[in-house]
Amino acid sequence: MIVRIQRAEINNFQNVKHGELRFSCNLKKDIFESTSDILGLYGQNGSGKTTFIYALGALNSLLSGRPLSKETINHITNDQNDSHFNYEFSLTDSKNFYKMNYDFTLSKRKKEEWTEEVENYNPVYVSHEKIGYSCLEKGKWSKFRTLIDFSSLEEKVFTPEVRLKEFTGSNAKIVEELRVSKMLTIKQSTSFIFSRETQKQISQKCTMPLYIKLLQSLNYFGRFDLFVIGNRDSENSNLTIPVSMMESDNSIASLSLGSILIPLDGPTVISENSYSRACKVIGVMNSVLREIVPGLQVELKNMGKQLMSNGSEGIRVEMASIRNEHKIPIRFESEGIKKIISILHAIIAMHNNPSMTLAIDELDAGIFEYLLGEILKVIKESGMGQLIFTSHNLRPLETLHKNSVLFTTTNPENRYIRLTNVNTNNNLRDLYYHDLILGGQKESIYESTNTFAIGHALRMAGVK
Repeated sequence: MIVRIQRAEINNFQNVKHGELRFSCNLKKDIFESTSDILGLYGQNGSGKTTFIYALGALNSLLSGRPLSKETINHITNDQNDSHFNYEFSLTDSKNFYKMNYDFTLSKRKKEEWTEEVENYNPVYVSHEKIGYSCLEKGKWSKFRTLIDFSSLEEKVFTPEVRLKEFTGSNAKIVEELRVSKMLTIKQSTSFIFSRETQKQISQKCTMPLYIKLLQSLNYFGRFDLFVIGNRDSENSNLTIPVSMMESDNSIASLSLGSILIPLDGPTVISENSYSRACKVIGVMNSVLREIVPGLQVELKNMGKQLMSNGSEGIRVEMASIRNEHKIPIRFESEGIKKIISILHAIIAMHNNPSMTLAIDELDAGIFEYLLGEILKVIKESGMGQLIFTSHNLRPLETLHKNSVLFTTTNPENRYIRLTNVNTNNNLRDLYYHDLILGGQKESIYESTNTFAIGHALRMAGVK
C-alpha cells in the first residue's frame, strides 16, 4: 500500500492552540498521485514550525506501536492537560483507494500516580484513539466507517460494539485479552490500536480482512516509511541507517524496526552484520554524494575487532571523508558536510519510495543556500515520496510551488496558512518579504521587532 499524509490538525501542543495543515497532495484533483509531495514550513522563531515536527514524532511512535517519549509532557501546552491530534491519510494499492482518519488525545497523568513505585511510568499516556475509513466506489466516496473508538475512561474495550464482534469473531477469550492489552497500553504509554498485542489479537478471528489490511498498512507506514529527523538528531551528528526485519510469531507476520546508529563525531563499535549492511548503504550514498559535493566520498573505516557490551564480537569503526585520496575522520569536516551526510540516506530512500514520508527540522542548517534550492528542485521534479521540512533559508521559496509552502502566523488559534493573492508570475520570496513588512494576509505572519529598542537593550546590557 502507498500511504500519504493528506492533512493534519494540532491542538494545545506547545505554542499551537490550533493549527491545520493540508499537504500539497491534498490540494490536487488526484490525491493519490505518486509524484513528489513537498511541504516546507516557514516563520519567525518560536512560531510553531518545530512543533509540527514533534507532532509527527508522536504520530510515528503511536503508529509503530512504540511508547511515547517522556519529553512529550513538555510539549503539551502548559495550562492544558491534553493535546488533541487528527491525521488524514490516503492509501492505495493502485486498484483500491481509501481515506483513513486517525484521531488521538495525549493526556498528562494525575500527579498522585507519579510516585517512587512507578518512577518508570511515562507522565503522558494515550487517553483516546479513534480510527476509521472511507473507500472510493464507482467514483464516489463511501460513508465514513469507524473501525475502533478507544477511550481509557470507558469500561468497554472499544466501540462500536458491532466492530468489536467483527474483529474478535465474538470470541470471549480474545475480548478478555484485548481488555488486558488496553490496561497495558495505558500503563506503557503506547497506542492501543497499533500495539503489537492488539494487532496480534484482532488478527486471529477477524471476519473482515479489509479492516486488518488497512490497520496493518498504517502500522507498516509508521514502522518503516515515516522517518522524523529532529533538530537534536542533527546536532548529535549521527548517520542513522534504518534496518527492516521480519519475524514470525505464531504464523502472524509481526514487524520490527531497528537501526544502525553511526556517530559522525568519533569511533563506535557495531556488529559484523551491521558493518556489512552499513558499507552497502554508504556505497549507494557515495554515488549521490559525489554529485552534491564534487570530489567528496565517505568511508566506514574498519579499525579491527572488539568485544561489544553484550559479550559478542563486533567491529570498531569510524566514519571518514576522502578528498583527492586524502582521508580524514568525518568529525573534522564542516557542520554542513556532516548535516548532508547524516540525512542523505533518508533523502535517497524518500526520493525513490512513493510511500515514504521524511520530516526534517531545520533542513537548511549548514547547507549552502543555492545547493539547498537545487536539491529541492530535483526532488520536486523526479522524486516520488513525501518531504516535510522547516527552514529559515528563503531560497526554496524561489524553487517550490506556492502550494508546497506553509507559513506560521502570530495567532496561536490559527498557526498555519498559505499566502493568498499569489499570482503565477509572483516571486514567493519577494511576496513573503513584502507581507512581513507591510502585511497583506488575513493573519499576521510576523510579530514586529523594534531595531532601536534592540540597540538600546544591547547598549544597556554592556553597561551592567
